[in-house]
Amino acid sequence: MSKTNKSITIAAIVLLLILAFAFLDSGIRTSATYSDSVVSSYSIGSPEGIMRNDITLYVHQEEPLDGLLQKELHDALEDAGFSVTIADDILDRYDSQFVFVRIIDTKKMYTPIYSGTEMDIRFGFSSTGKTRYMNIEGEEIDRPIVFTSDDTGDKELLIIGRISMEDRTKGLFTYRAYDNHISAEIAKSVASELDPHTKTGI
Repeated sequence: MSKTNKSITIAAIVLLLILAFAFLDSGIRTSATYSDSVVSSYSIGSPEGIMRNDITLYVHQEEPLDGLLQKELHDALEDAGFSVTIADDILDRYDSQFVFVRIIDTKKMYTPIYSGTEMDIRFGFSSTGKTRYMNIEGEEIDRPIVFTSDDTGDKELLIIGRISMEDRTKGLFTYRAYDNHISAEIAKSVASELDPHTKTGI
């Protein structure tokens, strides 16, 4: 084999390895993931017993990870028994319960053998599908919510929260595998924060 052919073969192998680490979901890894959360809940009347099995999910599409996160959250909600509808736009009110998730800050470092992520996530839930109090496109969660007189006839549960997550992963794994891991961890954290408030078993 000539030097030219050897060079082409080596270049092709290197290119295949780069593509594999960029797009395939594979690898062996161990991870340590930590999260802290701040959650506020507001209610009118007694929301218990008004929960339905239909829910609309909105994931703010701004970060590269958002598409994977939407799929993970959709699957988690379906596994919990919900009939899930994906929303592409923010409406004033949906005809079902409503959940939104937004990644508001990300610091990520990837190598095939060690990766780390620090991330802040906002999320919210409305039992009536109303969104006017949720500030979906904002970053604040400590702004007090005061229901208006228009809402006094409703039974409503509103949840607003923020999760700060940190992950450290070691092993040998692809970029796609790491993104899938982070998306699954966010979905798990959001679900666990909603569960004690909604009592739906998410």
